Amino acid sequence: MMNILLKKIQGVNVAAILVLFSLLFSADAFAEKIGYVDARRLIDESPQGVAEIKRLEDEFSDRSRTLKGKFDLFKSRESDLQKNGVLMAPEEQEKKTAELRDMQRELKRDQRDYNEEYNARRTQSLAELQKVISEAVIFIANRDKYDLILQQAVFASKSIDVTNTVLEELVKRSKK
Repeated sequence: MMNILLKKIQGVNVAAILVLFSLLFSADAFAEKIGYVDARRLIDESPQGVAEIKRLEDEFSDRSRTLKGKFDLFKSRESDLQKNGVLMAPEEQEKKTAELRDMQRELKRDQRDYNEEYNARRTQSLAELQKVISEAVIFIANRDKYDLILQQAVFASKSIDVTNTVLEELVKRSKK
């Protein structure tokens, strides 16, 4: 029984090795032209990415300034309480401390809401931008007859990096 099991295991190993070799040879024959794009760079440097970042900053700038104003007011009142707290009557000091606690709670809630909305809008913008970038990458792949273009790699040599080509295409598309 053990002999039969060993033969089956050995048969599977041989079959697996044969499949692996055939995949390696067929992949080698298939992937004649490979490219790589740095997606982060395309997002940061493309006119579409720069415009989207500016749009987000403009959309959230008023709320950001309002939050900063509230934070500055909180810090000012906190500092005032620390400096003048010893001169205040205990009831007034308790009242000011309670006001600061309420103000801090409201500030944290406002900051959390702002972050959630900003991150949701940023995620939506990045998804739209990724679609535009993917369309440009696919266009370049078809035009230049690439078999494979990767967006993520541990290492990619400069010889297969087509980021500049895709960036040029994105610039052209932004002018249309």
